[in-house]
Amino acid sequence: MSPLAEAILELAEAAAPMGATMGRIVDELEGRGYGAEVVEHELWSLLGLRRLTPSGFVCRKVRRRDPMGEVERVRTYEMLFLPWSDALDRQLELALPEGPEDSEEPEDSDP
Repeated sequence: MSPLAEAILELAEAAAPMGATMGRIVDELEGRGYGAEVVEHELWSLLGLRRLTPSGFVCRKVRRRDPMGEVERVRTYEMLFLPWSDALDRQLELALPEGPEDSEEPEDSDP
């Protein structure tokens, strides 16, 4: 495993039981000399390899200016990560219910 991958997993483990936000991981490792995009790519690779598990998210309400210069409040969401966990990993197996049968597209009915 690469030193970067090990550093990501260490930060995630240190933030247990809640998990570390993606931004915290990227900011911390960028401060250690890694490029932000390199850290982001490695983080997604670890997710794909099931070495990291999403453990939740943080919602922040922020104020910013819209295109007209008016202050608006918006929500931003950031994922939390922990080292891979079988129990948490199972939450990713989403079995979405099928839509109602009557939601099928209507047939064309030419007069």
